Amino acid sequence: MSTLTVTKRQRHGIVASALALLATVVISISAFGGSSLISSDSDLPTASFELFNGGDTAFADFAGKPLVINFWASWCPACVGELPDIQAVHEQFGDDVTILGMANADQRDAALTLANEVGLTYTLGDDPAGELFRSLDLFAMPSTIFVSADGQIQEVFGGQLNESALVDRISNLIETS
Repeated sequence: MSTLTVTKRQRHGIVASALALLATVVISISAFGGSSLISSDSDLPTASFELFNGGDTAFADFAGKPLVINFWASWCPACVGELPDIQAVHEQFGDDVTILGMANADQRDAALTLANEVGLTYTLGDDPAGELFRSLDLFAMPSTIFVSADGQIQEVFGGQLNESALVDRISNLIETS
């Protein structure tokens, strides 16, 4: 059996290369504000889910006007950071668009506490085991899905969105719906 010997200098080089690659990825994500994947041929899951204010529903129940689905969690710093912006956009657009916040793989009490602290007034759903999140092939937290009035996914965005980016995307969504 042969062994591989790595000198201290080589280890430093490997670590430096890995850190440079990581920094490049972080800077790229920051510069572009996350990742966006247009997937208009995707369908929303048909499974029902529980609403925080009681009752069960499904994504199809929101058909008829544009829908923004935001997957978030109380344990996710980027999610917590964008919630006030989503609330502000909800107040700005009112009934022109439905905003649905989906607590993903979160403890219900923690999610409710955060929602109350932030003052969220838009519709909140619960995805306690992350099944809907996974069925949509999402990987980033937070993730936001923009759906046209006829139920077609127009864009899936992985990462934190600020108020300006949300306004731009929702305005475009309303125009094309």
